[in-house]
Amino acid sequence: MMSRKLGLAVVMIALIAAIGAGCKSVETTSAILHNQSGRYDLAIKTANEALATNPNDAEAEFQLGLAYSYLDSVGLAYKHFMRAAQIDPARDKDAQNNIQSNFAKHYNKALNHEKDNDHVAAAAEFEKAVAADPVDEKGYSQLGIVYDRLAEQSTDSTQALDYYNKSVANFDKVLELAKPGDKVYVDALKFAGQILAKTGRSEEAAARFGRLVEEDPTNYRTIEDLGYDLVNSKDWKGASLFLDLAAQARAKLGADDATLFFNLGVVNFNLGKDAKDPATLSKAIEYYEKALALNPTDVATVRNGMVVYVYMENWRGAAEWGERFVALSPDDIDGWRTLTRAYNELGDSEKARRCELRFDELRKRQQQP
Repeated sequence: MMSRKLGLAVVMIALIAAIGAGCKSVETTSAILHNQSGRYDLAIKTANEALATNPNDAEAEFQLGLAYSYLDSVGLAYKHFMRAAQIDPARDKDAQNNIQSNFAKHYNKALNHEKDNDHVAAAAEFEKAVAADPVDEKGYSQLGIVYDRLAEQSTDSTQALDYYNKSVANFDKVLELAKPGDKVYVDALKFAGQILAKTGRSEEAAARFGRLVEEDPTNYRTIEDLGYDLVNSKDWKGASLFLDLAAQARAKLGADDATLFFNLGVVNFNLGKDAKDPATLSKAIEYYEKALALNPTDVATVRNGMVVYVYMENWRGAAEWGERFVALSPDDIDGWRTLTRAYNELGDSEKARRCELRFDELRKRQQQP
């Protein structure tokens, strides 16, 4: 009698051990067989039936991942592979291998389309790549680049703006996933900032580049170049934001540049002149002073400072900078004309007469054949 009870106990222990080891249900086994025979819809059906009975069936989740991979529903495949690995960490390596395989398939297809300059097809494949592995920043980076190219090629302004917005959204995704300082992270900041500047969102773009400066001031050249692009398009406000950021970055590196300060003076003069803002005009003078601290004999810088003071009707400043200008360029007739007016405005007739005589002398010399 005792032996019979022991026998039953052994059978029960063996059954419990088998269940604990993860014996596959009939439905899970069917899903495996259906996948092996290429009947993927049936594999999905039977795997879902298995999960309805046992929501923690890792094999059923894994088979769903395989079936959806075969059907190229890579977003769903990712979801089920990750769920399989979550339930059974031993499946993590296989799950990641399959996720990477799905990603690589579409990523490489997209690169081939890019070689053929078929950006529409490339975008579609990169979209599938990021669906296949939504935590791989490379896919979003390439997708951002492709949408930027599509925007540049578009003749429809509304469509172009939509492409630009998609590009920025993908670069923002890179910034979420990548580590600050990584090349892909820095490139995403650059691209997003450039696109925002191109689409008239200079302040938002400058905020992005502010992060870039904080993380790596050596990127100042990228910011300068964008600032000069905005100068060429006469976007004085945008140019001021970017060139000032570049100056801040250079200061951190001890790489102050007279030319940059000169151009900031030009930008702030135009910005202040258009807005009739004395504070911005004074800022232009500050930048010209900084430029002269590095290059004291630059004639163009002194001339521009003199012009700003004339525009501000600050005749004391105009006279001071005018004297500096004619000391550097004694035969420039405009300098003596400006000085004559400045001293007349200041009520200093003696100095005004001296400057007027020199002005007349140079004018006569110009008139000589």
